[in-house]
Amino acid sequence: MTGIWLPLTATVLAAALTWWCCVRLMVKNRACHGVQADAGDPELQEELRHAREEVRRLREPATPPAAPAHRPEILDR
Repeated sequence: MTGIWLPLTATVLAAALTWWCCVRLMVKNRACHGVQADAGDPELQEELRHAREEVRRLREPATPPAAPAHRPEILDR
């Protein structure tokens, strides 16, 4: 029976630590993810627009250059 006290104590301490560090703050709406950025900030909107444009450009499929190759063409395939 004494072998169960250590895991039980560790579980209770983990639950208490989770409550203290995470759940308590979320209940009070003080968690870091609960903060909303100001949607009316023009500088922030401009940065977001530039970032979205860059992501869109990076996701476009790359096309090979239209320049002809400078090596001889292989005809016997």
